[in-house]
Amino acid sequence: MNYRLQDLIKLIIPGLYVVAFVVGWQLLFSNNTTNISKIKDYTSIIVLLIPFVGFIVGYFVECAMSALEHLFYLLGGRRPSKTILCKGLWSLYFLNSVNKICSKHRISGTISNAKANEILQIAKQNIDREKVEVYRLNSMLARNIFGSQLFLTILYGFASDYFYKDGYFYISLAVSLLFFLYWFHHTHIYVKYVLAEYEKTLN
Repeated sequence: MNYRLQDLIKLIIPGLYVVAFVVGWQLLFSNNTTNISKIKDYTSIIVLLIPFVGFIVGYFVECAMSALEHLFYLLGGRRPSKTILCKGLWSLYFLNSVNKICSKHRISGTISNAKANEILQIAKQNIDREKVEVYRLNSMLARNIFGSQLFLTILYGFASDYFYKDGYFYISLAVSLLFFLYWFHHTHIYVKYVLAEYEKTLN
């Protein structure tokens, strides 16, 4: 299995994010007493295991978020490609070449989710994907960190009997929303640049 550094980072960072919060919670708020001297005896082993555990947890987050994202689109959720190909809908993701792409695919008027996805898949096959790789990795890292935060929020809800009265839960929920918006933004940026590169191939 040939992973590049960026591919490892998008898995390890979200995994370590979860591990750090779970371990921190256990050490700070758990009633169980932890023998610090015993932990010191196994420091070298723990240090070696941390990246491995982070990778495994991050891999689980990646699988879960990928499945949820596909399920969202299967159930009719709006695709970023549709938002960008609908001219003038979101000025933040405005693309000058939308008319050219729509003309190429004989689209006039409203575009469907399925058609927008079809155009995006065609675009990915016709561009040098290395040119947009940094945007793809940013999008996936943002998605996985959102997934990690969402997982921690749900886990806290199960761990606390009165989570709905706890300020920590609502802070965690607010952070989840913030991370979701960040993922939403980076996904649209990625799709925008894929379509912008695709437009260059239509000349």
